[in-house]
Amino acid sequence: MDISTLQQFGLDESEAAVYMALLQIGAASVSQMTKKAGMTRTLGYHVVDKLVAKELIDEVVSTKKKIYKVKHPTYLKRYVAKQKKHWEIKLEDLDTLLPEFVQLYTTDNKPTIRYQEGVRGLISLYEEKFQSKTDILSVLDVESWKTPELWDWVQEYHVRRKRSKVSERILLLDTPEGRRWINEYKGVPKYTTYRWVSTAYAKQLLQYGGGIDIYDQSVMISLLDTPKKTGMIIEGGILSNVLRAMFELAWQSAEPVNFER
Repeated sequence: MDISTLQQFGLDESEAAVYMALLQIGAASVSQMTKKAGMTRTLGYHVVDKLVAKELIDEVVSTKKKIYKVKHPTYLKRYVAKQKKHWEIKLEDLDTLLPEFVQLYTTDNKPTIRYQEGVRGLISLYEEKFQSKTDILSVLDVESWKTPELWDWVQEYHVRRKRSKVSERILLLDTPEGRRWINEYKGVPKYTTYRWVSTAYAKQLLQYGGGIDIYDQSVMISLLDTPKKTGMIIEGGILSNVLRAMFELAWQSAEPVNFER
């Protein structure tokens, strides 16, 4: 075991070096432990104070000079547990403040574009939708998703969205593959509503080979029938509001999907 092992538990490099030195030599003075750790005594005194404050080492009573030793390793576990609790509280605080950060992040009307290539990059963009505060509005071509690289992930997408309690309304191209998808649907109807888009009125979408998703102040466009699958997220309130209004117009005239069980 080396100091990098201790660093992964939250100690910095100098703390890990002193802790390891004391583990190896037992009770020692600052001079002895810093020599073993390969650092100056001035730094050693500072590090010792930090480790005492973290309840990882103890000062041993001595009539001549201060001697230190490592506390039982279970105290290291207690320290890590305290750090975990500390960051859990920080995470709760961040959840409370997140809407304010998001508002500041999206106040500029100038849209920003983020772009990813490849299956993993595309999926990472899609997984951002699990944090949506609004319904996801989607236009979907099922056939473009039926590839070995994506299909396994697609099977889990609706389940994970259900866990996040994010609803989605989907305009689905009325194709034979779309009908098969609905007949074999194993998703979560409570959080998902489908309506058919007639190919007679949307012939261009047959060559689209991807999907469009509108949520919060973001628009995601995925291109799946390209040599390298790509996705982009355009963030901007004006664009998302315009496309949301257009989606609602199409939704009103679309035919509801009836699930037969």
